Amino acid sequence: MSDTGPERYPPEMTRDKILESAAFEIERNGLTQFRVKRVASVAEISVALLYSYFSDREDLIAATIVHRFRQVLLGQAEIFTTPLRHVETAQELRAALQVMITDAQTPERDEGRILRIESISFAHHNMTASAGIAAAKQETSLQIMEIVQPLYEKKFLADGMSGVAFARIWYALFFGQIALEGEHALSINPESWLMALNVLANAVVRSEI
Repeated sequence: MSDTGPERYPPEMTRDKILESAAFEIERNGLTQFRVKRVASVAEISVALLYSYFSDREDLIAATIVHRFRQVLLGQAEIFTTPLRHVETAQELRAALQVMITDAQTPERDEGRILRIESISFAHHNMTASAGIAAAKQETSLQIMEIVQPLYEKKFLADGMSGVAFARIWYALFFGQIALEGEHALSINPESWLMALNVLANAVVRSEI
């Protein structure tokens, strides 16, 4: 195996390649079976080169959790905000919400790249991972509010509905893992769920005179 990774790729590309390989390793084998040698092999570099980027196994895991968490959050934010870009009327906002509702019916869209990394709990005990995840949340929230706040300023939202409240309701609805599967007291058939979403979409948008 060659040690010439930095010569073949820019350092940041090599680092990203290591992180992608490490994320795959965590998703496939979990933390307990996580092996640095396998990460290096998939990344097509030597273990020695890998350790020139990360101080130890724990540092690699922490950086990987942050890397994947940030990818997922920003990817979801992009899905969330795309229909809301260039909205110029309340009617266009209603149409955008319909697009969002339709998109939300495809659970495979994000079904769990975060969940497959069982190691999110690891972040609670690792300062590097915890700080990185907090930074990713801040970056994502700012990206969302950059698109949502103008909807409030243009008075497209119903009275009493702030930009932050609108974003929290819709983002949590689609990405907050509140879609409960199985038979239980909160089960709902798809038709009733879509009807409820449409009612909610109409409620959060100001009525045009």
